[in-house]
Amino acid sequence: GMVFQNPDNQIIATIVEEDVAFALENLGVEYEQMHIRVAQALQKVGMSAYAKHAVHKLSGGQKQRVAIAGIIAMDPDILVLDEPTAMLDPGGRKDVMDIITDLNRAGTTVVLITHYMEEAARADRVAVMNDGRMLIEGTPHYVFQNAELLKDAGLAVPAVTELMLRLRAKGYEVPLSVLDEAECAAVLGDIIDGRIPMEEQQCLK
Repeated sequence: GMVFQNPDNQIIATIVEEDVAFALENLGVEYEQMHIRVAQALQKVGMSAYAKHAVHKLSGGQKQRVAIAGIIAMDPDILVLDEPTAMLDPGGRKDVMDIITDLNRAGTTVVLITHYMEEAARADRVAVMNDGRMLIEGTPHYVFQNAELLKDAGLAVPAVTELMLRLRAKGYEVPLSVLDEAECAAVLGDIIDGRIPMEEQQCLK
């Protein structure tokens, strides 16, 4: 299943539940089964209350949820998402990413194309492409340790990784594999408690 960056590019019908049912109709799914699968898909993306609503009255984030529901109603083994949060505000971005994470935990293989490094950091594996070639791939902890390599390719790093880089520049021997707030808080706690000292030459300055 494929979800595009702009949900308006793949929404067909004018009513939410009719749009989610569109692909199932083309696949020849029986009406009773179709009704069940549409309801389940809308529930998974938190849009059950909007089943009878006009699509054009929805927000961008809600439209993206409907687009995702239309794909997961087909029960695909693999879900490919092309920058699905690029047009959303932070709240909508979080909601969509939570839906994607839940689908992955339920067994759906997810291929997420994104320029948001915080989203990439949530993946099991990350592949960084540059000029059509693989630049680096591996676990998020491995990839984001190579921050300078990513920056040379014009990419950012997660905010917590950037903080680790700045602490390194100040002489603190912190790891660059930090990816989330909990790991960051633990490192900062170690600095405060003196378990991560500054390099000796930095202290002399």
